[in-house]
Amino acid sequence: MSGDIENTSTGETPERILQAARRLFAERGYGATPMTAIADEANVARATVYNNFDDKIDILATIIGRYMQGYVAIGDQLRYGEVASRSAFEKLEAMTLMALEWRIENRDLRGAIDAARHLSGSGWEAANAEADHALLQWIAQVHEQGQVAGLTHPDLDLSIATSAVYSMIESALSNFDVLTPRDRVAHVAHQLTLVHWHAIYCVAPDRVGPREA
Repeated sequence: MSGDIENTSTGETPERILQAARRLFAERGYGATPMTAIADEANVARATVYNNFDDKIDILATIIGRYMQGYVAIGDQLRYGEVASRSAFEKLEAMTLMALEWRIENRDLRGAIDAARHLSGSGWEAANAEADHALLQWIAQVHEQGQVAGLTHPDLDLSIATSAVYSMIESALSNFDVLTPRDRVAHVAHQLTLVHWHAIYCVAPDRVGPREA
């Protein structure tokens, strides 16, 4: 290691370690990345890594937790951002597009996420459940408003339908190719939203104005 080792503030050290681990997990894979390599990449002593994180899985859990918080943040943006004033279809399309773009933006985490799914202590289940809750609850609110406005299929059990459609969206996101060209992402989001819409609503999207949703 260079003579500049540890030449960083205490507050910056955990972030350097996390960024170093993230790079190495993407390049080598989680299983092939020892703590010594993370310390070298972050330009800190191995003991410093352990002073900030319990072990490698603690580092992974922190990285994955941050990623999944991004979906929780999307839910907050949908509730309180300018999207909140749009029509129901536009809201659902915005959610799908934002989720796709977040996945693309963090495409380097694909391997780490796959590892976390199968590792006890990675925090995956809790982080994923929190993200699901944030988005599913928001979708349910949109559909409930649509039901009150008389826009949904009259014979539909909204709770069952909402969960089923959300599972469809989640599966599509999980299998979405993160290398999809940017000019195709909006098209994919629109198509997924059309499927979502017609499963729940009995009117065409272009017949719904902002005030009706």
